[in-house]
Formats: sequence, structure tokens, C-alpha cells
Amino acid sequence: MKRGSPDRRRVVTDEPMFIDPGLLGTPLASPARRAAAYVADLVSIVLLVILFIAAVNAVRYPALLKACGEYVGAKPGAAKEAAGRKLGARFYGILHERNPKLVPADMKAAIESGNDSALAASVSARDFNVVLELDAKESTFDEESGLLRLGSDVVVGFKRFAVGVPVFIAYFTILTWAGRGRTPGKALMRIRVVRLDGRTLNPWDAFGRAGGYAASAATGGVGFLEALWHPNRQTIHDRIVGTVVARERRGRRITKS
Repeated sequence: MKRGSPDRRRVVTDEPMFIDPGLLGTPLASPARRAAAYVADLVSIVLLVILFIAAVNAVRYPALLKACGEYVGAKPGAAKEAAGRKLGARFYGILHERNPKLVPADMKAAIESGNDSALAASVSARDFNVVLELDAKESTFDEESGLLRLGSDVVVGFKRFAVGVPVFIAYFTILTWAGRGRTPGKALMRIRVVRLDGRTLNPWDAFGRAGGYAASAATGGVGFLEALWHPNRQTIHDRIVGTVVARERRGRRITKS
């Protein structure tokens, strides 16, 4: 296919490296589809992180999990209010245990005395806004605004936000390989990562491509934007392992495997 072809950047062309002849003419995923798939995968990663943190904290603090179950199952009325007081006592008790300086003096006194009713009254007197900030080393509470920022000192699971990088790489490595080129986001957008030489993606290919996201990001995002002008819509992380992202069509197999 000539470089001046109107199909350039619309289908796979034989440039600038050897390409499996059976792959030529395969429709490429548009940058918009790729971006949508990437966003969907990021959302999936965030949900996985939240579920992991919730699971770790449930194991670490079974009394809190039990209190949550009792509150959900309680009937409206006095039973619900009692379950709510118990749940609040467990939650703020854990905060006090992890960071004694975090809760106000009156709440601290109620927690230490085991007075759930007094603790509930103290909580009700304030307009709490709880925010989870995993990148914060220390939790803070602003008495005036009622903003309670929960950091890694009280949330069990991740010490620093940077720990999420291995999770990111593992997600794209394992799911790209196991999904034969499709992460959940790519499956949703009906696109797939394929090798230009026609070989099946192996775990090392998936790992190299996942790690290559850092190279694309290190250019200020230009590495991702290369999909807009590269002949085969390759980004830096595509070129690292020799892949493209192709659109799937019903009844048509993109790869030989």
C-alpha cells in the first residue's frame, strides 16, 4: 500500500516495519475509542483499589464490618438508630486508635469512656465531610468546615499512592495477556492489541507495553498523542513492543491464534 493512500491511518499499512500480510487492511481503533477504553480501565483500577482497601480493612477490623452489617439489616426506628450509634462508635474508635490526635476532645472522651450515645451526639453536632486521600501521609480534621481527610495513617491497605503504580502495571499486563489483547476497557470498546508480526501476545509483550505507558507519559503525554498522526496509530508504548490497536468486527478474527 502506498504512503499516499487515503486509507493511511485508517487501516494497517506496511510501514515502517515488517507486518504480517494477513494483518494488512485491518481497521485501526480510533484515538477516541482508545481514550474511552483507557478511561474505562482507569475506572476499573480505582474500583479494584477501593475493593482491596475495603477488604483489607474488613479483615483488620471485623467489628466494623459486623457493625455495618447490623446497620444495613436493622429495621427503621429505634433499632436503626442504635445500630447507627454502634457503627459510628466503631468507625471513630478506629480513627482514634490509628491517630489519637485526629478526633475532637469531646469525641475522644466519649470514645475512651465507651459512651456510644455521647459519641453519637458529638458527631450529630458537626457536619462531617469525609474525604479519602491515599497520597496523604497524615489525616487531618478541620473543626470549622467539618472536613475529615483520611490518609494512609488511618486507612489500612496502601501506605502511599505510588504503590498504585505496580497495580496499574499488573492490571494492564495480566489482563492484556489473559484477554488476548483486550482489557475490560478495550473489550467494552471492541478493540484489541495485536502484534504487527502476527505472533500471539505473550506475558512479556504485555508487560513491556504496560511499562511503556510510563514512556508515553514521560513525554508530557505526546507519546499518547502519536496515535493521532502515526501511520498505524502507534503510540510510544505500541512501538516498544511492535503492536497496534485494531477494531474488532463481528465474525472476523484479527489474530491467527
